[in-house]
Amino acid sequence: MSAQGSESFAVDEADDVDAGLSGHTFKGFGTSIGVWTTEPLLLDQLDRSVRAWVDRVSAACNRFDETSDISLANNAAGVAVPVSRELRGAFQAATSMALLTDGLYDPAVGTAVVNAGYDRTFESVAAEGPGPKGPGQPGGAWRLVEVDDAASTMRVPKGFRVDLGGSAKGWAVDVATEGLRGSLLADYPDSGICISAGGDMAVAGTPPAGGWPVRISERLDRPGIQGDGEVRLLRGAIATSGATARSWRHGDEPGHHIVDPRTGHPGSSRWALVTVFADTCLVADTFATAAWLLDGDAVDWLSSWGVGARLMDQDGGIVLVGDLKTWVAGELPR
Repeated sequence: MSAQGSESFAVDEADDVDAGLSGHTFKGFGTSIGVWTTEPLLLDQLDRSVRAWVDRVSAACNRFDETSDISLANNAAGVAVPVSRELRGAFQAATSMALLTDGLYDPAVGTAVVNAGYDRTFESVAAEGPGPKGPGQPGGAWRLVEVDDAASTMRVPKGFRVDLGGSAKGWAVDVATEGLRGSLLADYPDSGICISAGGDMAVAGTPPAGGWPVRISERLDRPGIQGDGEVRLLRGAIATSGATARSWRHGDEPGHHIVDPRTGHPGSSRWALVTVFADTCLVADTFATAAWLLDGDAVDWLSSWGVGARLMDQDGGIVLVGDLKTWVAGELPR
C-alpha cells in the first residue's frame, strides 16, 4: 500500500506485497491517492467509488482550478455565489476544526498563502520558483465566511480567500471511509479497507494481521531512510505535518506552505514532523498542523485532547504523546 502525509510531507507505507494487500494508487488533489483492501474482490469497487468521490471534491475545493466552486467563491469575494454541497460540507468541517484549535487551523488564510509564494500548484512552484512575496494577512476571517445551506451559497469576505488545503483531503477520506463502511464492509464484515489522500490516511473494518503498515517520512518520492518511523495502524486515522517538503526561498528568505494565522506569515517550529493518530483524518490532519505551529506547547496541547502523536524535532529526536497502543500494534513509532 502507499499512504501519504497531509499537504506537503509524507506518511509513506511499508511493503504491501509482504502485507498481502490489494491496492491501487492514482493522482488526485494534486498528490497521490491510495486505496487498499484485505479482500481482493472489493478492490475494483473500492477504487471506482473513491475515484468518483475525489473528482467531486476536487471540482469543489481545488483552488488551482479556476472553474472550481472555491475559486468562483474566492473570485467573487463580497458576493454570495452558488456552490456545491461538497464545498459547503468541506468548509463546515474546516470551521469545526478552526473552533477546536482556537484558530490555529484557519480555512480563510488563502490570501496569506498566495502572498507567501504558493500561488500555483507546488509542481509549478518547484519548477519555476515561488510567486512574488506579498504582505502577511493574519487569520480570523473564517468567522466572516457566510454559508447558506438553504440557498446553496457561500460568501467570502472581501480581501480574503478560502483555502481548504489543510483539511479537505482529510475530510474527504473520512466521508469516503464512512460510506464504504456502511456499504462494501457490510457485505464483507471480515475485510478491511484503507484510504489515503496525500498522507491523510484512515482505515476501517478488520485490519490485516499485525495492522496496516505505514512509514512516516518527510516525503513520498524517496525510499525509506534511517529516522523514518514505521507503525502498524489498527484503527482510526493518521496524518503528518511539517514544512520541509513544500518549501522554497525568496532570495535568502525561506518560505513554505504552513501559514501561522497569528501572524499571517509562514510559521516556524522546533518540530520537523508532527504525526497525529486520531479517530478521524480531519482531526489528525488539522491537529498535526496546529501542533507544529504551537512549537514548545505542542506536547501539552496534544495531551489535553487525548490523541496520540509522534513528534520529531529538527535534530531527529522523538517525543511520543498519548497511549499509542490505542491506534497502533507492536513497537511504538520511534
